[in-house]
Amino acid sequence: MLVVGTIVGAGLASGQEIVVFFAQYGFVSLFFNVAIFFIFFFGIRNFLRFEKCTYENDFKKKKISNIFDIISIVIFAIIGSTMLAGASQLLSTYVYNFSFPVWEIVLILLSSFVCFLGIKALTNLSIYLVPVVIFGIIYVCIKGATISTLSPPTFSTDVSTVSILIFSSISYCCCNLVTASKVIFDLGKSLSQKQASYVAFFSSLVLSIIIFVIIISILINDEMILFADLPLVFLANMISKPVGIGFTVIILACIITTLFATQYSFINLLEEKFEKRKRFLYYIISILTFFFISLIGFGEIIKYLYPIIGAFGFVMIFFLKNLTFKSCFNSTNYKVHSSRK
Repeated sequence: MLVVGTIVGAGLASGQEIVVFFAQYGFVSLFFNVAIFFIFFFGIRNFLRFEKCTYENDFKKKKISNIFDIISIVIFAIIGSTMLAGASQLLSTYVYNFSFPVWEIVLILLSSFVCFLGIKALTNLSIYLVPVVIFGIIYVCIKGATISTLSPPTFSTDVSTVSILIFSSISYCCCNLVTASKVIFDLGKSLSQKQASYVAFFSSLVLSIIIFVIIISILINDEMILFADLPLVFLANMISKPVGIGFTVIILACIITTLFATQYSFINLLEEKFEKRKRFLYYIISILTFFFISLIGFGEIIKYLYPIIGAFGFVMIFFLKNLTFKSCFNSTNYKVHSSRK
């Protein structure tokens, strides 16, 4: 639930990410759902297992780790800011539009409080929120098929479209995996190799099913949904006002889980790279950074910055894969030859 909750943020649950990376290319994007499952499974499992192979003793000693950490800090800032921007747009549209960014301030302060409680608080929160989020998304997608004229499916055979979707699938999955990387690393500390595989399998399965259902829902309904800023929220309000209100709350839950996870990751990385006794200062830095970047706008961040994050994620995942075997070997060698053993 923690892994799924970290990845299913405002962008995915609102349908905006799915439009940018998949749905805009038509029904042919559905065939790439199998690839999405395997990329998520590959990445999540490797991240979980990498921590078990002495992440600190091997990877951290390499100079490349400093570059990864700095870029990761930037990525967490971008993702967290996206969540704030999405929350502001959602609440301003469907609750109340303040002339001052009140919603961003309230959410980032709430997020800081939860981060202060630690990884257990994130896990416990996800156990209750994520099942509600999954149910809400699937309900809106299925119910939405009954309230508008269904569009006939058309499958593109354009080679350029297929090429773009290959890149989009890899970029999208890697972008989200990087978002969840720090949380997954920390989670891996308490899991066996077998448990890591189970977590990776079921997390990937749930994520690929959600994406599949959202793509179908967006494409078979009114074309206006495809061009809406928050497609699934638009669809939920088409169903009925109560459903629209309920789904708005669910999107907020998505924002909360991802925002908490990214701010937690951001603060922890700062603490690792610099002095550990200045954690309060890192909270202030995270609040100000997330707040000011969020002013760029929800749609603009997803459209222009997420593909760049995905490209870095692709490099990071496969780099860590190459180090995994060496890390396991070095870790075992250290235990065998340690004088304390």
